[in-house]
Amino acid sequence: MKKTVPTAEKKIVKKSKLFEIPIYSQSEDFTSSAASVMMVLKYLNKDYKMLKEDEFSIWNETVYGSVWHGSRYGIAYALAKRGAKPYIVSSNIKDLGYERKIAVYEGINLDALQSAFDEIKTKIKDYEVKEVKGNVTINTIKRYMSDNQIPIVLVNANVLNSTVSPNGSPQWVVIKGYDEDTFYINDSYSGITLIMEPEMLTKSLGYEGEYYMILVKAKKISSKPTKASKSK
Repeated sequence: MKKTVPTAEKKIVKKSKLFEIPIYSQSEDFTSSAASVMMVLKYLNKDYKMLKEDEFSIWNETVYGSVWHGSRYGIAYALAKRGAKPYIVSSNIKDLGYERKIAVYEGINLDALQSAFDEIKTKIKDYEVKEVKGNVTINTIKRYMSDNQIPIVLVNANVLNSTVSPNGSPQWVVIKGYDEDTFYINDSYSGITLIMEPEMLTKSLGYEGEYYMILVKAKKISSKPTKASKSK
């Protein structure tokens, strides 16, 4: 995986940006990854229908390499498979990270989890999805959005929703826009677009000291599934 910083890091930040991304309410506590994929797909393809049965089909892909809530690789795979052009920004590109801790708590076999993690990491290469090592901050989010890219970002759910476990849990959200002093966040857990100050978003970013973001080019796509490229 390449570790260079994308060119968007150097671009001038626009004062405001807004993608008209529709909201979708996740059906289960653990399907934010699938719901986030669906919201982005709906923006990219107006003919795409956000259906509950599709939510669970997509979740079965996004959950690869993670415990319940979805991995960055699984999310990128589900998007690329359906014609989107994602790439990944990660603070940790080496290992399972916080998923190992969750797996131990949930009694999940670590060898099986590692195998799934390695498998989905390999699968995204077939779609030429790149991962770069980098920070996820409100400034980098703005830069990428200014470059016409939609971010799906990992957050601590408890910061956004106090009804979630007091210890927090990983949650994926879609950031649909920002202006000078506000971010607009499609939160599938609450089923609404949250209006959040930059300071609060900063507090919510990441989980267990790890930061991940899947970026999707805001380019319209068709409903036809995309075939994986042949491995070189």
